[in-house]
Amino acid sequence: MIVWPSLTLLTGLGIQTAGLALAARLSEDSAVTVCVLEAGHDNFDEPATMIPSQYGIHFGNPQFDWDFSTIPQPHSNNNVFRWQRGKGLGGTSAMNFSLYMRPPTFDIDAIERLGNPGWNWKRYLQYSKKAETFQQPTPEEVETHQCYINSDYMGKEGPLRIGLPFKVSQCDIITRKTFNNLGVKTQTDPISGVWQPLTSMDRQTGIRSYSVTAYYKVNQSRKNLTVLTRAPARKLILTTADDGFHTSHGVTATSVEFTYGDQVCTVHAHKEVILCAGALKSPQILELSGIGDPKVLQPLGIDVVVDHPGVGSNMQDHKMICSTFELANPGKWETFDGLSDPEYAREQRTLYSSSMQGIHRIGFGTIAFVPLRFVNSEVLDENIASLTAKVQSEMDQGLKEQWALQLEALGRDDIPDCEFITSLRFSPASGHQYEHGKKYMSVFGVLNHPISRGTVHVTSSNPSETPAIDSHYFEHEEDLRMIVEMLKFLRKLPETEPFKSMVETEFTSDLAYASDEDLRERVKDKVSTIWHTAGTCSMLPRERGGVVDPQLKVYGTTNIRVVDLSILPLHVNAHPQATVYSIAEQAADIIKGVI
Repeated sequence: MIVWPSLTLLTGLGIQTAGLALAARLSEDSAVTVCVLEAGHDNFDEPATMIPSQYGIHFGNPQFDWDFSTIPQPHSNNNVFRWQRGKGLGGTSAMNFSLYMRPPTFDIDAIERLGNPGWNWKRYLQYSKKAETFQQPTPEEVETHQCYINSDYMGKEGPLRIGLPFKVSQCDIITRKTFNNLGVKTQTDPISGVWQPLTSMDRQTGIRSYSVTAYYKVNQSRKNLTVLTRAPARKLILTTADDGFHTSHGVTATSVEFTYGDQVCTVHAHKEVILCAGALKSPQILELSGIGDPKVLQPLGIDVVVDHPGVGSNMQDHKMICSTFELANPGKWETFDGLSDPEYAREQRTLYSSSMQGIHRIGFGTIAFVPLRFVNSEVLDENIASLTAKVQSEMDQGLKEQWALQLEALGRDDIPDCEFITSLRFSPASGHQYEHGKKYMSVFGVLNHPISRGTVHVTSSNPSETPAIDSHYFEHEEDLRMIVEMLKFLRKLPETEPFKSMVETEFTSDLAYASDEDLRERVKDKVSTIWHTAGTCSMLPRERGGVVDPQLKVYGTTNIRVVDLSILPLHVNAHPQATVYSIAEQAADIIKGVI
């Protein structure tokens, strides 16, 4: 048993990206003691983590990855999909693409419009800037990368280092020109258009800048901050009326039960318990503690302490479809395909670690965001009509309000609906086999505003059992129609110069004359997550299915908060790393009483 006698203790559970940022900010007050429990390893100084361009190397490795899977999806031909998630200090920030971008203003203001005062674009920008230091590129880099960021909107003194990658590949320069030729303008200040995304990397050292390096390592000597790794939380110990602690405001978490080695231990929390375990684990911890839907908990023998049907619901996930292209004249192009050779991979890691040279100088690809009208105006009209009917007939008021906002965004040409992103490597998602010695480029179409909503729930009272992830892929036709149209749009790339001259073979060329039904079946079989799950502890009014209030406190409790991507009631049209840090920074000031 571990007992912390401080009367101002805060305990953080499951340290995904937001957790260490929050712990660092809260422990700035020396009168507060912060204890952090993390299920995974610390993974300090691991080359697989510290060199940013090695995304994907962690997948399936239990040192870094929870490696979840969905249950069979009936609307996707009963396929099961793997959902990798970061395991260890820093969570997914230790293994993500390192992409850093802010969503459209509309997406952030929508959070406030759904009943959350203070969660708006003005606050978002304030706290996003607080988290970051923008490393100003040289004029030559700006022109080469074609990334024209207004530095007035970027942070200058935050712990997280962001900036342009060292190098842009010729493949990406050609792809951007091709998007231009297809009518997509180069964006001078993203989010819509085609552009080079920023990356979370320290340009002085060349290493990944993430929640461990930015928030923890520089503060780990604080006497009031304790971080315990390989200590997975089991459940919260809650006091009820019979214990004499129950108040009109709800139950109180007095301690946390966790596993350390082969022992079950307890840490006492005299002030607050804060879940930062991510959209798949935070609801699991709540349900194991008796906070959730009685229909889920009672059959498993879990006593219901707080009746909370919203826990684990409203799950939204960005999903993608892939086209992979074999490149002509392979000796001409720099790609990451050679890293599949262990000897070459070691050589490149050593080269980059010693001199910041080699293949790892290249940043993560090109991104293009466009409205659905640009891709197919007829499908846009179909989706508007069908979603309008859903909004009018939906009885769940919370979902009705979310869909109404999505409908509003769908009808606006200044808000993107479709994302296209490149990767300088072969992708297994293409459904084909990699051939050694050849070089590839993959382009993904990404759906960021899904209509379908999934769930994640416990399947046992045993904390070591993984939860059931039901993504509800394509439960609503609008999602399937949109991804099919993105796949069709990807077919235009090898038909358009200069991309056409760069490509030897397109693995999806067999789809050139395929029927829409054939395309639909391909999407159902080959769609995958892009690892951006949100919404499972939504910040909404309780009567609208909310789990936490605008102070991030779980309804029906006095001292339990959730601070991670699970609180988003409506997903954002961007890779969410910047959003998670902004949430953590704003949460810290809420808890401190600053706002």
